[in-house]
Amino acid sequence: MRARHLSVQSSRTLITTVISRTDSPLARISSRCTLVGMTLRVASALLFLSISPSLLGQIKATSAESEVQDALANFIHSFDNLDWDSFRLAFSDDATVFYPRAFPERANGRAEFEKTFQVVFGQIRAGKTGAPYMDIQPRDMRIQLFGPVAIATFHLDDKPGFLNRRTLVLNKTNAGWKIVHLHASEVALTRQP
Repeated sequence: MRARHLSVQSSRTLITTVISRTDSPLARISSRCTLVGMTLRVASALLFLSISPSLLGQIKATSAESEVQDALANFIHSFDNLDWDSFRLAFSDDATVFYPRAFPERANGRAEFEKTFQVVFGQIRAGKTGAPYMDIQPRDMRIQLFGPVAIATFHLDDKPGFLNRRTLVLNKTNAGWKIVHLHASEVALTRQP
């Protein structure tokens, strides 16, 4: 066992001596391998650094989209249940709203849109004993992200003979995603003969 160890040790010493001689062919190959290895490591690092911002952007976009989806789900849940406090907190103070039917003018700011939504809440609540008062089911939801701004569009089937369309513009704030504009419209469906 000891003789074997000495021969391995002697072999290592011999190889190290041969490689360390700068004029030997093994030294030139070794230095080329080291240079190639370092070049590959640097190229790999540069490739990773160039790819990682786009991956990070995708992760952030997915996270932002998820946050917007959560904000919309909370808004719809609040509206379904006519939970006034939660509903009103979904909006920014300076939000604007276009309503689909009885209110033709744009509501500008919290005082105006809350006054109108309180009338809407009263109409929906009339004759019903408890929540949920509605069952809002968005169809064809699309969320577009533009940095701290998101646009959500979808359709509703809540009035026979009409296609109801909704557009919500949300802004990312320190308190989360807030609705800065809601546009509600409806289009009469034409019957094909």
